[in-house]
Amino acid sequence: MAASQLLSIDDQLVTPDNPPRTDLDGMDQSRCAALHNYLVDLCLAADADGQIDAAAAGQGRGATYFSTHGDAAEAVRSRLHPSLAAFLAAARHPDAPLFYFVDCMPLPNDDEFTGLFDNGTADNEDEPEDSIVRLYLSHMDACDGKGGGGMLYHQRRHLACFFVHPDDTELAFPVDEHPQSWHPLETILSNWIDLIRLGKVTISPTDQPALYGGVKIGNWEWRPYGDGQIAGCVAAWHRLCDAIEVRRRQIHGATIDPDDSPSPHEPLLTPAAMDAAQIPNPSFARAFLSLARRPQHIRQIAPGLSLPPADTEAFAAAQPFTHLPRRVPQWDGRTVREGIVPPVYLFFSEAGAPPVDISGWRSAFRGHWTDGHGAVPEGIAFPSRVPPGVYSECVVRSEPEATEEGFRLLLPFSLYGAHLSSGKEIQDQAADELFQHGFKPFGGDPHRPQRLEQLLGHWAGLVERGVWAVGPRGVMGSVEVFEDAKVDWGSYAIPSSW
Repeated sequence: MAASQLLSIDDQLVTPDNPPRTDLDGMDQSRCAALHNYLVDLCLAADADGQIDAAAAGQGRGATYFSTHGDAAEAVRSRLHPSLAAFLAAARHPDAPLFYFVDCMPLPNDDEFTGLFDNGTADNEDEPEDSIVRLYLSHMDACDGKGGGGMLYHQRRHLACFFVHPDDTELAFPVDEHPQSWHPLETILSNWIDLIRLGKVTISPTDQPALYGGVKIGNWEWRPYGDGQIAGCVAAWHRLCDAIEVRRRQIHGATIDPDDSPSPHEPLLTPAAMDAAQIPNPSFARAFLSLARRPQHIRQIAPGLSLPPADTEAFAAAQPFTHLPRRVPQWDGRTVREGIVPPVYLFFSEAGAPPVDISGWRSAFRGHWTDGHGAVPEGIAFPSRVPPGVYSECVVRSEPEATEEGFRLLLPFSLYGAHLSSGKEIQDQAADELFQHGFKPFGGDPHRPQRLEQLLGHWAGLVERGVWAVGPRGVMGSVEVFEDAKVDWGSYAIPSSW
């Protein structure tokens, strides 16, 4: 049965118009159970040989946490907040991974890594006994081989947070100091369902292989990008361009000479330019550059950062990475890293801007072209310095959490004092962390990059609020303006999301 045949869950999803309730003493157990059971039903639908009873599934029939674990679960019921106990009584016990990051539900005991109660974390973080409950265990294959993590639920605050590894708890405790890391459970479950609808996470029969030979967790596959992400990123780009154009006209009028302006329907790059630059086809970067329109009067879309040149030869010649090999032999002489999708230089720095040193081990890109022991094999001309600007993320599509829709903003200076979305202060020498996530409370590797869509939307907000000045040709200033993040880090951190 197709997912479209399941009973609609739209009225339960957390959206700006349907936020979590704040008038409850505890979890919104019916809403959370409905969202949880919808994910269970998607797995049933994916693997069903024939029709399954969608109406019965929607009513939550089947084994629950308490019926599955019997007396052992009943023995700990009194240690659970009544609303959490009601959730576990209504949420069906999954026979397969509930989601890409999730392996299973824990056992009703106090085991440090697999039990329902995480009193070790509660004790370490000076939280009351039994206040921290582990609702889901993380899946090691999705979490880069790291075990012992999962979804922690705070029984006193009724908020949840997903940890890839137990060591990550320092990024979310004390709770009062990390409010961006804790969310109602229904918010996190809604976020996961959004990923499915975007096409970022897809669901299929368990025995169906993943696209590009990627990692598959039960029915769940994390795709390098989804069609919905392309549309969202293009919309964010047009919002940014429109915001700049509105400010430009308000301040300077419409007096720009249009003689050298592009057609209003011209894309950022033509297929010929992308072919010359060896941009993979298909790829997220290629789809975005071909669908995003080139603005008629705007050249500078952020401080010191401009549109990519429309000229085919100029664009291709400026690319530092796309000519590199897509297969790299490893040190053992028997294995090869292959399927590399190289970074694409998207938004260019002004002429004369100092280059960025990417030769060190902290570089987000260099590791993809090493031999597994940190060295770049002989014959691969990996650059040591590249121009500042926005680059698409480098990925190997077969690896967990491949994120082609991600970006890296390379800057020629460090940004001590600026903050990641998680609230953690930027400390690395490599200047490619500005606007990045850090810890991800909805699940995922802390090093997975932020989405380009989020960056463009955030920049549009900076223009709309007047944080960035706009001149006749677009946003004013040089790349040094980004050093404002050291003191005004609130304007240079994107709110936490997936």
